[in-house]
This record gives sequence, C-alpha cells and structure tokens, in this order.
Amino acid sequence: MANFKSTILVGVAALVLAGCQTAPQNQNASRAVNVEESEPVLVKRSIPKVETKWEEAPLKSVLLELEKDPKRADLWEMTREHMSFDPHLDNTLVKNHIEWYASHDKYLNRLTGRASRYYYYVLHEVIKRGMPSEIALIPAIESSYDPFAKSPAKASGAWQFMPATGDHFGLKRNWWYDGRRDIIASTDAALNYLQYLHDYFDGDWLLAVAAYNAGEGTVGRAVKRNKKAGKPTDFWNLKLPRETRHYVPKLLAISEIFRNPNSYGLEFAPLADKPYFEIVDIESQIDLSRAAELSGVDIDEIYKLNAGFSQWATDPEGPHQLLVPVESAAKFKVELAALEPSERISWARYEVKSGDSLSVIAKRFNTNINTIQTSNNLKGSFIKIGQSLLIPSALVDASQYTLSSVQRRDKRLTAAAPSGKQKVIHTIAAGDSLWALSKRYDVSTKSIARWNNMGTKSTLKIGDKLAIFIESQTPTSASEYLVRKGDNLSLIAQRLNVSVEELLKWNDLTVDSLLMPGQQLKIAPKPEQG
Repeated sequence: MANFKSTILVGVAALVLAGCQTAPQNQNASRAVNVEESEPVLVKRSIPKVETKWEEAPLKSVLLELEKDPKRADLWEMTREHMSFDPHLDNTLVKNHIEWYASHDKYLNRLTGRASRYYYYVLHEVIKRGMPSEIALIPAIESSYDPFAKSPAKASGAWQFMPATGDHFGLKRNWWYDGRRDIIASTDAALNYLQYLHDYFDGDWLLAVAAYNAGEGTVGRAVKRNKKAGKPTDFWNLKLPRETRHYVPKLLAISEIFRNPNSYGLEFAPLADKPYFEIVDIESQIDLSRAAELSGVDIDEIYKLNAGFSQWATDPEGPHQLLVPVESAAKFKVELAALEPSERISWARYEVKSGDSLSVIAKRFNTNINTIQTSNNLKGSFIKIGQSLLIPSALVDASQYTLSSVQRRDKRLTAAAPSGKQKVIHTIAAGDSLWALSKRYDVSTKSIARWNNMGTKSTLKIGDKLAIFIESQTPTSASEYLVRKGDNLSLIAQRLNVSVEELLKWNDLTVDSLLMPGQQLKIAPKPEQG
C-alpha cells in the first residue's frame, strides 16, 4: 500500500474467488477471452506433452486475441523478459506464498481476468521507465488489480493509495472523482513514488517495495537501527511490521509463478501485446450513460475502465478524458463530435420550496452543493422560496449507474449473509459511531467497515444504511437470552431468528416494555423440521 506512515495489507487470500473450469478443445486459429463476465479459463493445470486449448468466449476487445505464436506478442512473456529481482526461492516465506498461489489457480484465473483490462498499460509504463517488470505485479498483491478495492484503513484503488499519500502525489479527490481509482493517474503516481523510494534506498528495490507498503519512515528507521548495531541493512535482516515481512515475499512469489508457471503445474493463456483501451479527450463533462450509448459499450465496462469517476458523470472540472475499449474508440469519437453540448448531461430547472436547503436539493438530484452553487453562480448557501435553480442531473435512473459509489455501496446492503450469519440493516441515527455499533452488535469495527466498503474512520451520515452480519442463533431447545447493553426487541429477534411477537408472547411483554442489561428472556424451542 502506498503509505508514508500507516501500514495495511490487502490479503489476496481474503478475496472472493472465481470458479475455474476445464477448457474444451477448440481448433480455431485465433481465440478470444472475455474479461470476468463469462468467467473464461485464463489459468489452468498444465498437461505434459498435450497442446493447450483455451475456452472460446465472446470477443471483448482486440487486445485479448490470443496469437498463434504467443511468444511473439504475449504480455506475460514480456513480463518474464524484463524481470530482474532475485527470486530468493530458498526463503521460507517466499516458498510458503509460492505454494499458496500455485494451489489456488481459481484465484489466479480471477486475477488475470481482471488485470487484462489494465496490464498492457501498466506493464508498458513500467518498462518505459526502465523499471523491473515485477513492479507491474504490485497491484496483484495490493488489490488483485481491482480499481474499486478499498481497505478499512481507507486505502483505495488498484495501487491502494492512502488519502494523504495520494494527495502528496497529486491524486485529486472530490465528490465526483477519486484519482486513486483512476488507472492512468494512480499508475503514474505509484511509479513516481516507487522511483523515489528506489533512489532514497540507494537502488535497493526490495527496500523500495517494503517502503511502499510500510512507509519510507518505517523502513528508514529499521535501516538506521541495523547500521547502528553493525547489522546488515538488506530487507531480510530488518525488523519490520509483520505485514511488510510478508509483503515483499508475496511479490517475489507471484513473480515466480508468472516467471515459471510450468514448474508449478500451471499454464497462462497468452495475453496479446495490444492496448485494451484508448484515451479519448472529451473536452468537458459528460453523463457516463451518454458515453456508454455513444460508444456502444456497456456502462459497467465504462465504469471499470474509468473507476476514478464516482458519480453518474465525469468531473465538471476534469480530468476531461475517458478510457474506451480500442474497438469502440473510433465510433465514440465520431458520435461525440456530433453531439450537441446541451446533450452531454441533463439539466433540470427547480423552484425552491419551503424547507429546502442546498443539501436537501443536492440529495434529491443526486448531485452536490458545490455543483449547484457553480451552476447558478451562488456565492454562499443562501436560497429563497421561489428562486429558480438550474441543476445538472442524471439522464437515466440512478440504479442504471451500477458501479457509481452509491450503487456499489447499496449493493452491499443486498449481499447474502455468510453461512451461520444473519444480516441486519442498520439505519444511522444521531450519536452512532462504528465503535458504538461494534459494541451493540458484538462485531469488530473493521468488520463493519469491510462489509460496507468504508474506512474505520469514515464519517457516518444520519439516514445512511449499513449491512451488519451477526451470529445466527436459532434456538433448537428451550433456552434463555441475556439482554446486552444496546439491545432492543427487534435486534434480539433478528439475532435469534425469531419474531418480535414471539418474544413478547414468551416473556409476557408489550412493545413498550423496557429492557435492561442483564435481564433474562425466555426463548422457546423451534419445532424440528421434517
């Protein structure tokens, strides 16, 4: 994680893994794979002396055409050619992580499928700077190449920049846009940071990578301690946080897997050395649904390529560029040039009513206060009844912007509860905090943050909803429940998978009864099924 001070490691093992199938034989000379949507087989178990045949899937982009001679134009082969790190294969941690990756081809299949959108760009930027290609695999261990990844510590994007570090390296953040999720901006910032760390640690790439995770101060102090004690100052001899002690071995391990897949019984579908996307200058703000329409590309694909945009449109103040799949770029540019400026986004005229405020109006139109102020030349927040405001608004229903920040958050609310857990939807009220909710529901603040794609220090807004997963405690025999601080009848009913009416009946209570911590409630047995 790109971080000057604090350390957090996004564990690749914790990610949801996609299924991996056996690929049927296919005699076509040219093949194509579709990223993620159809779950193509990009990684499979190698079979000695048998020609590899890959699953046919609908063409997504010309970049993913698999060449007859993969060594002629294969990004994985190019990666191998530009590797320069000592793999340290005799190190126990490196061996352990290699073993994990080698036994999780489902994870590798998911990783390579997701990376396929971005890897051409990232790898070529790394090579252009004269950096070893192992650097292009850092997003694999940071986020599994997911630009929407967010840690409980608020690191975000494929390169997992912390807010302060992102700010330092010029990654803009506002209501409309977060440069940490922008694959172009974040890659440039990450490589600038890594080059700085490489120079700072006198050309030692392992120390630079360690500092990318733990912060240059943490690694620098460890180096100074060893110097003072007359000890070696290489990565392997430094006393560093546990996450960092595993971070560098993970990078070495995943690099070894890509360097010598056959040694571990794996084969990677070749990834053609062609760009997946083209960067198009759009000059000014545009609704992302309009961009999808003009390019003929699904709006989900527009969001995945332009993950930096958080709302239904691009940032009115830029960046004024959009990434579009290569095969759709020409059509998009022609259609965009013919588009009337007034058709880029929708405008609504609104008359201020009693009780209105800029925040109320902004929420109603899925926009923010600053946008309303700018669009109407307002210097402050004062508005009066009857005043007419011109407000930019989404062209289609908010639910159609499936990967906007709001929709990604709401998707968490509909997620199924894990086995043995029960989902509670909590509406934020005055005085709520993650700490208070963790005590009330007997879960950790980190868990609540992870379930809701937020940071542990995120500000809670009254009226927002959080998904919380509590232990399911369905009684199968007569029992008692000890009331905890913060409990109420509704929460207890959800926790025990019974109804409020049943609790009232079993305990001779009314809906107005006051529950006290330590009070015992009778819980009747559930009838046996079958």
